Amino acid sequence: MKLLHKVLGIGSLGLIIALPLINQTPVQASFPEIGQIVAQANQQSELKLNLTAAKKSIVVTSGEQQEVKWESLEGSAVVNPGDVLRYTISSENPGTSVANDLTVTQPIPEKMVYELDTATSKNDAEVVFSIDDGKTFVAEPTITIETEDGETIEQPAPAETYTHVRWNFGSLDPAANIAATYEVQVQ
Repeated sequence: MKLLHKVLGIGSLGLIIALPLINQTPVQASFPEIGQIVAQANQQSELKLNLTAAKKSIVVTSGEQQEVKWESLEGSAVVNPGDVLRYTISSENPGTSVANDLTVTQPIPEKMVYELDTATSKNDAEVVFSIDDGKTFVAEPTITIETEDGETIEQPAPAETYTHVRWNFGSLDPAANIAATYEVQVQ
């Protein structure tokens, strides 16, 4: 099972979609045509993790009423500083055996900031975060700061310090599927 964790962790790194933002101008982003990686567990279970991205837009309907819509990003996409993107990771266990200890780790892409409280899963997975490039994970990251009078205190870590999101799904039965989402803001 440790092999599954390592494969999923390494594979998740392959899911990074970096958007080079220079001088606060729109950019072309190349999204993978096939957002899949393959993880193997015990040479029997094969999980394909799919990553999709969507850009948030707010549409004014009648009067002042607003509706949030998500525009799917595929191939090349233009994003601007301030845009909010939602990443969705999904998978299904097509095998005949249970995939145990399923953990999915997703790095926060460069030039993006995690939107606090947006990491969810349809499977009630435990969600934990890293602020130290994936070395440690906790449910509520904190930082230590020094006050003006020299006292050190712990406080919630700011969104810009988050580097990774991790979902601990436990086991995944044959033919069962998972889905997890998180949002980031383009800087």
